[in-house]
Amino acid sequence: MARRWLITGATGRLGDYLAEACRRDGPVTTTSRSGGDRPCDLIDPVATGMLLREVKPDVVVHAAGLTDVDACERDPQAAFAANRDTAVNLAAHMPPSARLVFISTDQVYPDVPGPHGESDADPVNVYGRSKLDGEQATLALEGALVLRTNFFGLSRRPGRESLSDHLSRALAARAPVVLFGDILFSPLLMATLADLVPELVEKNATGVLNAGSREGLSKAAFGLAIARVKGLPIESARVGSSSELPHRAPRAHDLRLDVARIEKTLGRRMPTLEEEIKKL
Repeated sequence: MARRWLITGATGRLGDYLAEACRRDGPVTTTSRSGGDRPCDLIDPVATGMLLREVKPDVVVHAAGLTDVDACERDPQAAFAANRDTAVNLAAHMPPSARLVFISTDQVYPDVPGPHGESDADPVNVYGRSKLDGEQATLALEGALVLRTNFFGLSRRPGRESLSDHLSRALAARAPVVLFGDILFSPLLMATLADLVPELVEKNATGVLNAGSREGLSKAAFGLAIARVKGLPIESARVGSSSELPHRAPRAHDLRLDVARIEKTLGRRMPTLEEEIKKL
């Protein structure tokens, strides 16, 4: 039986990929504050309730939020409104028996060596704290699923580059670019992440899962791997440290994810980051 899907964050980088993946399972309605099939400000509980009564989804994938780490640090009120309160409003108005999937972040993890397991959350910045609060609001709903993740790939939204888009463009233009050797992470391609959502819903996965690549890399190694795969020049790039950037919000240095739990749920291994980069 086809499920009815509601995807929030329709105008974000991940939104199109989620809609594409979930349409293979059933009809999809998309929403964002100013776009999608049915625009809605999810910070408004009344508007959120009206949206859910109108769409009557079987599954809501909540990918909307304020994801700019530095912007969140400058304006905590906006961060908690976008990342916590929207999840509270959705959870409060979900149709009976509907499932809520919350797209969270690796920024909920502490500044200690990884890979991090799902029980290790202790964020060091406002963005991470606001998303962790959103997770907790989501998990109050029976059958909810939280995916902690990071992602890259070709953005389909003008003006909203992913990290791989930015690096590819800068290297191709031979523009100066600093590749952080002190930041480790394990993102997935957006298409890979989006495809996981209906699969995990079909498997009735619940709770918190790390959705990341099996082996992470430093952001410097990530950038150099992209250059190698795409045949881009690297003369304009240098390996540096994230501490070179002034007035930057605190960030954990090792955001690699332990993916043993999601591998057990799926019954297969997750791709390595090198494998994901080769798909670009």
